[in-house]
Amino acid sequence: MQENSTCPYRHPFPEGSVAPNQNSTNAMLEFAGFYWWTNYVFNLENLGYWFNGQQWDPRMASVTDEGLRLRMAQSQLPGGPMQWSSVEVVLWGAIDGNPNTPTNPPTRQYAGPGKYLVAATTPKSFNDLSLNCCFGAFTYQLKADTNIANPHRELDMVEVSRFGRPDDPTNAQFTLQPWEQPDNVHRITIKPDVKDITLVMNWSGEGYPIWFYLYYGLYTLDTLPPKANHQWLTDPEQTKYSPGPGCQSIHLNLWRQPPNQVYPASEQEVTITNFQVDPYR
Repeated sequence: MQENSTCPYRHPFPEGSVAPNQNSTNAMLEFAGFYWWTNYVFNLENLGYWFNGQQWDPRMASVTDEGLRLRMAQSQLPGGPMQWSSVEVVLWGAIDGNPNTPTNPPTRQYAGPGKYLVAATTPKSFNDLSLNCCFGAFTYQLKADTNIANPHRELDMVEVSRFGRPDDPTNAQFTLQPWEQPDNVHRITIKPDVKDITLVMNWSGEGYPIWFYLYYGLYTLDTLPPKANHQWLTDPEQTKYSPGPGCQSIHLNLWRQPPNQVYPASEQEVTITNFQVDPYR
């Protein structure tokens, strides 16, 4: 993780915004040695907590004994109706040496080349997530850079979803953006009984191929099995979509997909049990 003074500054807790819990400072949760910001969508184009066809509620994120819990459930934001809510958190920066107070938010840090790990669990299995639900772990830069082929510097470590297609035998994907480009989406099938997964992305920097891995089970970078259950190495012809460091952050979300009025039959839940980054120096 690295600082970048050229990136646009956004206050983490604008006036009138909602905190994930009563004890939250600047809308931050603390997990795995990092601050996770819960107000990413607040005031985006003056739409409040509503964008992409659905409501996003910061209170759907919490830290439990198990880890960083993400829920998709019905909730009511101040002044709004009871409705289904999605959730997204953004890695703001490291906790060590980076204090957080109500009047002095911690310094923002951004994702750079390195090896990233996200371990996650869901109560039943990832195959049983709602047809209209997506669990995502990815890098993303809010302000597009139109001078590069991947303008939001987005790399999707995983998107677990059938995207509303009940006849799709696959249930997840690794993705380079833009996803519309041929071969930038690599679909996979997580086995029906798998409730624990570990994701690893090995990103060497601008113009280099990227490795994506998915393991069954919960691991650290030091305990990974010798072989992944699913893996994908991007093709050399795709390297123009492999970004360098900029203003991208790590995002984790659980949201309704496609973004329309089709709701899940029950609450959805994914808990991040571990996050690690081993930066390239």
